[in-house]
Amino acid sequence: MSLPIVLIIIVTIMGIFAFAIFFLAKKNNVSLKQTVDANPVRAYKNGEQEKN
Repeated sequence: MSLPIVLIIIVTIMGIFAFAIFFLAKKNNVSLKQTVDANPVRAYKNGEQEKN
């Protein structure tokens, strides 16, 4: 096979995979933005534990 044919096949396969990943990400509501909790969990220092 000649080089242009091989390159076209590789680019086509990569495009199909990219479209599949994009479609699955949209379907599963994947967000690239990091979510921020309204009430952050308290950070403990020196091994102390939360008192319930």
